[in-house]
Amino acid sequence: MLRSIIQPKTQSGRFFYMSLIAYLVMGISGCTNVPRTDKPATSIARAMETRSFPGDLKSVLKAAINSLQDMDYTIEVLNSDIGLITASRTTEHAKAGLANEKPEGELSAGQKACLAIGAVAVIAIIASMIFGLDGSDGSDDSRPLFGGNHGHDDGPDGPKIYRYKVTINLTELVNGETNVRVSASGEVEQDGKILSTGGVHEMEFFQKFFAGMSQGLFLDQNAPINN
Repeated sequence: MLRSIIQPKTQSGRFFYMSLIAYLVMGISGCTNVPRTDKPATSIARAMETRSFPGDLKSVLKAAINSLQDMDYTIEVLNSDIGLITASRTTEHAKAGLANEKPEGELSAGQKACLAIGAVAVIAIIASMIFGLDGSDGSDDSRPLFGGNHGHDDGPDGPKIYRYKVTINLTELVNGETNVRVSASGEVEQDGKILSTGGVHEMEFFQKFFAGMSQGLFLDQNAPINN
């Protein structure tokens, strides 16, 4: 029976088999999304996202802009009066994992796709048993299954596109410091379809941004003064 599924002899069997392969290829892409991490508790997330830096709002704002640009982000909104920056980046390479923010007990898109694939495979086996895709209608078309032009592959063609967005809020404190709060989110797209979305809560992402700010402030504060 297994041979009758993977090597169908009838024309209808070939069509059924190729349709199944195309569906499985599209479905498997849903099982291979970017690895997702659990969203941390609010207190932990805020601790990762918040730092205080010595300096007034203007100087810390400049350091935040420079750090974003060093990370290849494009500034979209800049309001120095209220201390707000938004920036974005689009790339073909994952730069940070997205948090799994679905309600507890709800299946992710990848898990749903994998379940659908399993259901289709079971249906295919049952259909082969019912309709006899092994040539029982007396025909014996010996043309190779994968020879010639059987049409285009319906699977994903384009690369995965990763889009990230960062929002920064700055608050000048009374002790000569400025508080910086960063929040980030992202989405993964392929062939015009959104595969996954979620917040960014990776410690490494925020450490890199804040390290860039610290370096920028240090360089600005120690820059030689031209007379």
